[in-house]
Amino acid sequence: MFCCSSSKKKDENKKPIEISEQLAPENQQGDRSCRTNQQQEVELEIEERPKKNSVGYQVQDENVSASICPSFVVGKTPFTLFVMSLLEKQQNMKRESQEQEEIKIDFQEDLSVIVSYPQIQAEVKNNQNDKSQLEEIPDQPEVIQEEDEEDDDREISEEEAKNAAIYKWAREIHDYNTDNTEELILKAVSNFKPLQSKEESRSTLAHKDGGKVCKNKKLIRTLRAIGKELIKQIGKQILSGNLNLTTVSFPIKAMIPKSALEKVLMSSCLFPLYINRAVLEKDPIERMKLIICATLGNFYLNCSFLKPLNPILGETISGFYQDGTTAYVEQISHHPPVSYFLTIGPKNSYKFYGYYNYEAKAGVNSLSLKNKGKRFLQFADGELIEYNFAGEEYSGSFWGPMKVECKGKITFLDKKNDISASVELDSVRWKASDYLSGEIKKKGKKVCKVYGTYMGYIEFGEVRYWDVNYIRPYECKVFKPNPFLLSDASFRPDLRQLKRNKVQEAQKEKDDLEMQQRQDAKLRKPKK
Repeated sequence: MFCCSSSKKKDENKKPIEISEQLAPENQQGDRSCRTNQQQEVELEIEERPKKNSVGYQVQDENVSASICPSFVVGKTPFTLFVMSLLEKQQNMKRESQEQEEIKIDFQEDLSVIVSYPQIQAEVKNNQNDKSQLEEIPDQPEVIQEEDEEDDDREISEEEAKNAAIYKWAREIHDYNTDNTEELILKAVSNFKPLQSKEESRSTLAHKDGGKVCKNKKLIRTLRAIGKELIKQIGKQILSGNLNLTTVSFPIKAMIPKSALEKVLMSSCLFPLYINRAVLEKDPIERMKLIICATLGNFYLNCSFLKPLNPILGETISGFYQDGTTAYVEQISHHPPVSYFLTIGPKNSYKFYGYYNYEAKAGVNSLSLKNKGKRFLQFADGELIEYNFAGEEYSGSFWGPMKVECKGKITFLDKKNDISASVELDSVRWKASDYLSGEIKKKGKKVCKVYGTYMGYIEFGEVRYWDVNYIRPYECKVFKPNPFLLSDASFRPDLRQLKRNKVQEAQKEKDDLEMQQRQDAKLRKPKK
């Protein structure tokens, strides 16, 4: 590139015009069709040039800032074509940015609009080709009735009808293990071997960027409608990002007739295979591998996009697996909300116990859950493994893909054998956020590497122990309520009313229960 004086620049600025005048026909008002292709290219080049200033043509881009001499860009040189491509790229980026802003504005303007059931029903009819992972909502919502209750022939409101649809969608179709008898489970345990698969397995519910995604468009529409209503009530706190959701009383129409304690029961859905196998293992390293698989392999199944009912102080629930495992959960604290659990293996072969202590905070388009609880797994031979919980992050509350991701670090500790394991989630470079990495150590020395994804598979030193395509979870069935144990979650009046689709009555029962809970919490506090 060469330098030129200001006087030369002025002369050169005139050159294109002079060339244009020389090339133009004598009679400028005559027919323009006689112009040559070269003349048209020159004029087009002049029109397309960026605006000039005293320095030259300024090209602004994120990565490029160039000053181009006018005389250098008279023709279509490779450099000018490069500059024009940069300008076009910049314009496209601005256009995309404006479109994203318009989308956000549309959502913000729509926050005060509550989607009514007829709108949802119309959307269902317009999306017959939607391949949902959940059950479809019927054209006429089914009223859920208790078996021991008489039919109620009264007409239901649109709000109640919408809630019935939500309950139908809550019945997720889980691919549970069909070999669910004690004999078949014990056979699977004794025959268990590491898998030969080397494919990059991931669940069909996995999002390309990581985590579990909600694929049911109708469900997403309903959840966002509920979220808009909550925004109206607690919007300022959410927008500030300083909202602890465990202190907020949610409207019951935003929930499903299921206690949150059931989620705790489901956390052991892989125990009948992996922990029963760990009982047979004498090598503590092998036990640690099996425990890691049983812990991380249930995430894709156990996380849901629908909110269950918050447990009431003193509420209980119990369940069982066909191999003889029993599980019990009780809500032992109001604020902070603490749930204690105890799982007992067949013939007291192991005990799994600990507590959940959730803290939830919401942003404009996200929700984060932090579990401060602890878990302990004790075998009959005295070996005890303790470990913590990872966090959960929900995103896409109002725009973008609706998904949940598991974040953080889980540390396993076996003090008796001086063995430790650490698994860090969202830690693999250039991979989706559900990929994990870690290592198992004995007496401070690395024994093997941990690698995989909680949405697909887990390997130890390139040997696969869990794969979503080959290992099926087991269903934890809830015990039928004991009529003498009125703390059982199934006796909750708000849950029973919600199952019958009586939303207003359910809300009243929920308010009464929460008032009683606050009073009970005061009685449990030590007197000063």
